[in-house]
Amino acid sequence: MAYVKNTLAPGEAYLYRAHFNWTYDVQSWFWLAFSAVPAGMWIEAAARHYFAHEPFGHAYLFFAGAAMMLGAVIFFSRYIHKWTTVIAVTSLRLILKTGLVARSAHEVTLTEIEEVLVRQTFLGRLLGYGVLSVHGTGGARIDFPVLGNPTRVRREIETAMMRARGLSKQNA
Repeated sequence: MAYVKNTLAPGEAYLYRAHFNWTYDVQSWFWLAFSAVPAGMWIEAAARHYFAHEPFGHAYLFFAGAAMMLGAVIFFSRYIHKWTTVIAVTSLRLILKTGLVARSAHEVTLTEIEEVLVRQTFLGRLLGYGVLSVHGTGGARIDFPVLGNPTRVRREIETAMMRARGLSKQNA
């Protein structure tokens, strides 16, 4: 959000910010919980002294620890991606900024957008998520991550495009 506010031109207004769908959080928590299952099983077995003198217990401990570490890495990398991704519509531009240490920003002027495509699967329609793809003049293309309520995001972009071009819905 600070990136967008710091790059606003004089007279440019911040209009809308898109968000990830709730299913993104569910997937992140699933990976953390799924990776905790082997660790929980090992803790249970260790508490009952099942692996007291078996080499299998040490191998399983290694597996459980590796699974937990992998799950934690997936969980935190997904949340860092979510926290550092900004999808914003201003009165002049459409912005997709990603990255924590290294920043990648894709911006397209609203007057140069040719089409906004929404792709939703059947499950995406039921759960309210989809993917947006914006095509601009000169072959510019921005593919957005999975967003919540992509039809509203498209409507916000198209409304801002009409305002930027000096059109109103009555004239269109």
